[in-house]
Formats: sequence, structure tokens, C-alpha cells
Amino acid sequence: MNLGTKLAKNAREIPDKPAIFFEDRKISYAALNERAARVANVLAALGLEPGRRVAVILRNRPECLEIIHGLAKAGMTLVPVNWRFASEEIRYVIDHSEASAVIFSEEFFEKIQPIVKALPRLKPGRYICLGSSAPSGMHAYEELLAGASAAERERSLEPTETFFIGYTSGTTGFPKGALSPHGDWEIRALGLAALFRLDENDIQLLTMPLFHANAINTSTVAHYLGQTVVVMPRFDPEEALRLIERRRATYSSMVPTMFNRFKNLPPEVFRKYDVSSMRSLIQSSAPIPFSTKEWILEHFKDAGLHEFYGGTEVGVVTYLPPEEQLTRPGSIGRALPTVEIKLVDDQGREVPRGEVGQLISRPLDPSVPGRASGYLKDEEATKKYFKEGWFYSGDMARVDEDGFYYLVDRKFDMIISGGENIYPAEIEAVLYRHEKVFEAAVIGVPDDEWGECVKAVVILKEGAQATEEEIIRHCRAHLAGYKVPRSVDFARDFPRTATGKILKKVLRAPYWKDRAVKI
Repeated sequence: MNLGTKLAKNAREIPDKPAIFFEDRKISYAALNERAARVANVLAALGLEPGRRVAVILRNRPECLEIIHGLAKAGMTLVPVNWRFASEEIRYVIDHSEASAVIFSEEFFEKIQPIVKALPRLKPGRYICLGSSAPSGMHAYEELLAGASAAERERSLEPTETFFIGYTSGTTGFPKGALSPHGDWEIRALGLAALFRLDENDIQLLTMPLFHANAINTSTVAHYLGQTVVVMPRFDPEEALRLIERRRATYSSMVPTMFNRFKNLPPEVFRKYDVSSMRSLIQSSAPIPFSTKEWILEHFKDAGLHEFYGGTEVGVVTYLPPEEQLTRPGSIGRALPTVEIKLVDDQGREVPRGEVGQLISRPLDPSVPGRASGYLKDEEATKKYFKEGWFYSGDMARVDEDGFYYLVDRKFDMIISGGENIYPAEIEAVLYRHEKVFEAAVIGVPDDEWGECVKAVVILKEGAQATEEEIIRHCRAHLAGYKVPRSVDFARDFPRTATGKILKKVLRAPYWKDRAVKI
């Protein structure tokens, strides 16, 4: 049963149950399903056929979820766009995905307006704006929905059809679009429910942005199961605590930065709120300091901490249950029963147990869809990361005698800051556009709050002078805020290979010298 059909079934069986809480609004399953059906009919009325792609640029709000469900009902593909992207990054995603429509909120019009003329394939009548009034030549979202039919669109979906295209920052300067299929929703929902010990009575606190695969998957699985989702517009640690108490939330999926922000609250602030309703806390996206784990278990006494490793391309690969959190420091857990993992060297040969190798994974049953098949219109990246059914993660790991995996480093250059994947090549391309920059290298350095933060190391052109703030200001004009370097070091030369390639690992080493884990 696909996502759109299951929402309609829930609307019939539990029509008055809250599907969403957002600020002071309560949205029932019947109301959510009706608006999702209207979204599907609006897009069809605009001339979009099943299989078309729709770019969505919204902060967390109920409309995000009704659009996701509406696209499933219409048999169309979601293209969630990171609203923190700069205009040129947004243009690339819309153009590369060949989106047939764009839905955005009025606060992002300043990012949309400059790129409209650069998107000739996108028809003028297919820009839809949420807000008090739509810009000239564009549709107002609420007006379209008010005039649309609420009739269900009967559209069966094959498990291999694309559910969404998740764009991650690209190693070659542009984001890569991972094709995520619908798969078998019943297996996905029941599998995650069993893993994280959830049922239909649970209430999810949604803290992650809905352009993230994590948030898209956890929220839609919650609605598939008939749960309630409490949507946060943006993460704030004290507001999260207030919502846990007010809505009696029972679980949430977060990244280490969020847990660290809880930890850094004044103790008297944390103690103000009752968090005893929380039964499951799910941690992912980046390693979490062991001291933070200890703090979580001490302060969320009734909640089990569940940790998983995976990604947009592969879903959940390893899992560390609550019972093992303190006995396996630094571990990301063991392989799921449905997943096979190998650690391999540069030639693809499996390394001996205990030695470090690149983590690759594949499903034990390749006939069960649910993981990405490759990257949209990027044959080179698809060949690099997807080989003979295996996904090559670029993460370096070791495994102990009991089958527990430990991340050690990354084979490739990706930086993870606050759960966001950042690739240095994208930032370096911007740095090279500065008239005073001769050469640049971007690396991740340790940060107690974000896990890693972005550092640029720059060699200036002969005779040129520049300040750290000047370089950062230049980057800020062309990149999303979270990609902008937090600091800039100036160098005379870089460590290099015999062929002149910059040795990033050597460049990073001084900043990580006191860290056992280089990630």
C-alpha cells in the first residue's frame, strides 16, 4: 500500500485523530488527507502528469507534509530544496532535476526572483507561492487549494518509482541528486517501528528540517503508522523541551548538535520541563561524543537512545540499541539483519577484521526496493559509489570481534557539520573566484557543538593582501550560511603529492592531533 493510499485509509479509520500539531494548530487525519488530495488535483490541473518532479522550498510547516502526501497521491516526485541554499544553488537543483513546478514560501521570493529567467524550461504559470499574496505572474497556494477538488486520485505506485530526489552537496562543486524510491512502505514502516520500539500511539517531535531525508522518512513513516507528528518550525532546545511537555511527545530523531544544545542549557532551564513522556531518542547523521551520550541517558531517564548509521542512498545500515550505548563507546552498532557490510581497501579487497577499510553495504535481498539506485544524471558519481549492488560510502571504519563497527575517518573530503553534509570542492570553487586567491583548500576541523566546522586555508596571489573577514564575506555572498568557512588560515604552500595534489589528510592532521577519532 503506497503512502497516499494509506493516508486516505487513516483518514477514514481515525479521521479526528491529530496528524499534526504545529504551534497552536491541530490538524486531523481527515483534514490532512483532504488538503493532500487538493494538492494532487491542483498540480494535475496545472498540466503536470504522473512522474513529473516538483521542487519545494519551505521551512517546516504543515504545508510541507500535505505537499509530500499530495505528490504521492499524484504519483509525482518530490524535490526538497535546502532553503539555506544561495540562489545559484537553488537554480542548479531546479534545473538539474528538471522540476516542472516550484512551491515556495514568500520569504524565499528574493532567492527565486533572480533565477526565474535562468530557468527557461519551467513554465511561468508553475510557480506557487505560500503567503499573504503571490508575486505577479505566480499562483497563490491557498487560492489554488480553495478552488481544487478534494476527490482522491487513484494512482497506484510501483516500489521502484522515485519518491524523492535528495540533493546532497557535490564533490565536484554541485549537489548530487540521490534517487530514493518508494519501496515497500509497509516493510519500511513496520521495520523502523520495530527497530525504534514504536507503535501507532506514539507522538513524534519533528526537529529536523523537511528537506532532509531523515525528516521526510520519519514523518511519513509516522503518518503511515497513524501517529501524531509535532512539527517544529526550527530547532530551539528550550522550545523542544516545552513541546515535549505540552504535547507529551514520545520520540524524536535528532543529530548530535541538537543533543549538545540540550546539554549546554543551564541546568535550571532543563529542570523546568517534564520529559518523562519520551520513550525513544534516535541519533544519526554524525558521531556523537560519548560524554554527550552519558548526559542524554542521565537526563532523559525514561528514553532509550537508539543510534543508527546510514544515509539517503542506503537507508539504515547499522544499529546500536539502547542496551549497548555505554558498553560500546564510539560504535555505530552492528549491521541490520537485512544488510551486508564489508570493509575494503582501495582495490576493493576485504580487509582483515580489526583493520580499517572503506565501509560498503548492500541489501541481502536486492529484489526488495527501498534504497537509491544512483544519482540523477551523474553517471560518473553513480559508477564511483554504486558498484555491483554495493554502495561505497567513503567512510573508513573498523569492526571488532563481536561485529560492532566504528567509524574512524572519511576516505573522501566530506565535512559533516551539525548533521549537514558539506563537500569542500563546492566551497573551494567559490574561493577561487576571489580575485586575490591563488590556491585554496577547505577542511573540517573539530568543533564541540557542531562536530566539525568549515575552515579555509588560502594561499594569496603574489603581492596581494586580504583579511579573514574579507574571504568569509566573499563566501557568504555565494554560499548557504552553513557552508561558509568559520575561519580562514593563510599559508605559503600546501603539503602535496609528487604530482602536486594537495594532501588534505596531512593538512587536517594538526587540527585533529589530540582526537582519537578523525571524524
